Amino acid sequence: MNINDKRNSLVRHRSKTYRRRSKSQIKNIAIHHSATTSGSAEAFARYHVNQLDWPGIAYHYVVNKDGSIDLCHDPEVVSYHVGNSNGRALGICMVGDFRTQTLGSAQRNATLELVRTLLDEFNLTVDDVWGHIEFPGYSWKPCPSISMEQFRRSLRTDQGETPIPNIPVPSQPRNRAVLSQGDRGEDVRTLQQKLNELGFNTGPTDGIFGPLTADAVERFQRSARIRVDGIVGPETRNALDNFNSVTDPVEHGAPSDEPDWREEHYNEENRRMLRLIRPMMRGQDVVEVQQKVGALTDGVYGPETERRVMEFQRRNNLTVDGIVGPLTWAMFDGVAENTPSYERLLSLQSPMLRGEDVKQVQRALGVQVDGLYGPNTQRAVRNFQRSAGISVDGIVGPQTWNRLF
Repeated sequence: MNINDKRNSLVRHRSKTYRRRSKSQIKNIAIHHSATTSGSAEAFARYHVNQLDWPGIAYHYVVNKDGSIDLCHDPEVVSYHVGNSNGRALGICMVGDFRTQTLGSAQRNATLELVRTLLDEFNLTVDDVWGHIEFPGYSWKPCPSISMEQFRRSLRTDQGETPIPNIPVPSQPRNRAVLSQGDRGEDVRTLQQKLNELGFNTGPTDGIFGPLTADAVERFQRSARIRVDGIVGPETRNALDNFNSVTDPVEHGAPSDEPDWREEHYNEENRRMLRLIRPMMRGQDVVEVQQKVGALTDGVYGPETERRVMEFQRRNNLTVDGIVGPLTWAMFDGVAENTPSYERLLSLQSPMLRGEDVKQVQRALGVQVDGLYGPNTQRAVRNFQRSAGISVDGIVGPQTWNRLF
């Protein structure tokens, strides 16, 4: 790697300094683009210090278009680049605006090599490498505007991404109601053009619904607060027609963020942040989340779990991003203290089941609270199950209980 040490040559604030941390506190690598068509570590430093009044440049590393890398800070420096997660993340910025530009091979390969080195140095995994848009609170922000799924896939191999074959696109226009990965045609090209206009880079506008387009669709769906499945159906089409993106100031010096009041929570939280990435995150902590939100408890953080987390966040006035970060964990902890525990299977029987758990179900469903599991309660349970998209049997088992509470 061609690394230029600029730690002592970039402009700094006259009186302000960034705080520092131990290397063991570094849990993530954050990937950014500068959101400028050109730039340099020197230009970013001048903007961040002189215009934003920050202690210094926001990034630990800047990767230039020719593949050279500028080292801007010690890793222990907590600079401003990803809001409330500054304390846990190293920031890497690639020069360029990849909403409209294409990431070149020299720059891309240099970034991959740098990240692999940092993963080894800080004992991190590929799952700890996130784009700015993937951090809690930033699902609306098109940074770094590349497919992080493919970037992580490249980190796992020496060969990098598999080239997309040059398959001819059908010349006849088609207007299919549903588009998904693998489709080709003029309607796919129109979709790509629309996504690119909205700032969700699809890569080449070639009429091929490949991984880059699927990733752009998912990023759009997440920003539009609709179901994230990478499929363009009626809901996504309606959202595309009516999308109002969250506006941001002109980013002359790259999309960076000062810390906010939540950073203390992020520094104190020792559980990992969970989110939908590929390959999907797995573990007992995922099971715990699934139990809290009423998702299928398979230990895999998939689309259904993300959707249930987003519903939970919406109900509890949290940022709706589908990421289980410290604030969502804290809310789950409160739920654990107040949520009634599941004790037994409830169903319509003769004589009818009765008890406090029946009353809890009736209160949750908004029916008469008499403590008897009768036909009215069964009917309300069936209606709830139908609306929740789970098995409709009128029986309150663990899944229905978790969805209710």
